[in-house]
Amino acid sequence: MPASNTARGRAARLRSSLFVCLSAAAFGCSAPAFVPEPDVVVKPEVTHQSLVGFGASLAWYQGLLATHPRADELFEDAFPQLGLDILRYRNRFQRSSEPSDLTDEATILERATASLGYAPEVLLTSWSPPGALKASGVENCDGNASTCTLVRDGEDFAYRAFAEYWADSLEEYRAAGITATWFSIQNEPDFTPNGWEGCRFDPTETANLPGYDRALATVAASLEERGDTTKLIGPETQGVHYERVESYMTELDPAPLAAVAHHLYESGSDGVWDWRTPGPDSFISPLRGAANAARGLPVFQTEFGTDGDNGVDGGFETAWLIQNSLVEQGASAFLYWELVWPGKGLISLLPGDDLEDRADDDYLLRDQYYAVRHFARHTDPGDVRVETSSMVLGVRASAFVSPEDDRLTIVLLNVADATRTVTLDLAGFGAESTETIQSVFDPGRSSLWNDLGALDGLLHLPPRSVTTVVAR
Repeated sequence: MPASNTARGRAARLRSSLFVCLSAAAFGCSAPAFVPEPDVVVKPEVTHQSLVGFGASLAWYQGLLATHPRADELFEDAFPQLGLDILRYRNRFQRSSEPSDLTDEATILERATASLGYAPEVLLTSWSPPGALKASGVENCDGNASTCTLVRDGEDFAYRAFAEYWADSLEEYRAAGITATWFSIQNEPDFTPNGWEGCRFDPTETANLPGYDRALATVAASLEERGDTTKLIGPETQGVHYERVESYMTELDPAPLAAVAHHLYESGSDGVWDWRTPGPDSFISPLRGAANAARGLPVFQTEFGTDGDNGVDGGFETAWLIQNSLVEQGASAFLYWELVWPGKGLISLLPGDDLEDRADDDYLLRDQYYAVRHFARHTDPGDVRVETSSMVLGVRASAFVSPEDDRLTIVLLNVADATRTVTLDLAGFGAESTETIQSVFDPGRSSLWNDLGALDGLLHLPPRSVTTVVAR
């Protein structure tokens, strides 16, 4: 193969049209310098989706955040330092199994707003409607789909009562100071839990199960009657494999939807969660299929967590799945599962970890926290993803430009098993300053959020690393 077609040949080819000397002292030059042709190129003229943002859920244990002994520090880490844009709450209106008091949720939203300087958007979803609307009479399910679903109202399923419950819920949350931007009528309608909350809906009505299509239309009509403009998203399926999203989208009228939502939980016949084996790239084809089924609507990934991660695994895989969702699917939003949780989540609240030398009021920023932070900290809602190309095997890239064109954020992943050294073309972006942050994810021994200073030409990307470059 000619040298010009190899990585070494590319690095050896010199050009001066795109670069000037980055440091006269370092390079001993005062005129434009010859530098290696870049391996990763940003193409801002080719635009893709606008970001809605990054977020996480507070569906359970919200009281532990609202009343944490180190709340000031914890809220700083959970919101501005992470770069959180969206809070996903569980609808707790009219519960039979727990108080419906929304004080903790309201406190968290108020404190998050103070920490960020603006209010995060709220996504409200339902794990289960109240027990009175369930065939079983209770929110928790026992693995039986025929009882883990809507009750019948005469010969029909209780669609209208379900719709009124949702319209009343949104009003109740507003009265508590929580105005949802979006809501989803049912978390994972395609899944029947055993021991926790759920409510099954088939894509369209069958003899034993209500239809998600009809439930969605009835809820939308109820909101329209009340003049409620809260945005609907759905179907929020458990995952994207096996055409889960397609099966629901084929049956429903998409007119009420503001976005198509899904999760990323899968377990194949081997019983291994696919984030680990066969890994994040096994999601690419299903992610594209779900995007096609969205019929031009924005796509939200609203829940993912690294189940079975042994407390230390899954940080790099989380970043890899975010990258695939943004680039391969064109997702506008990515939400992790638990923002805070005893022993897991983005932020692990202690005790509960069995980690030595930690006080009862301590907390741990997990590898997954930094995976999300690499994408979320230096992007904002409204940023536009622009095209990137990488000529280096194993190096994945994504780039985002602010609406004012005054910030370019590039995220690089090395999914190869060896260090890659790359040069980066900012495509003439007139940056006065650059910042480079890198994390290397090595379960149990990760080196996280290291400030590498200004971009100075070559970037060394260790295996399992995520590097964020910010140009302003």
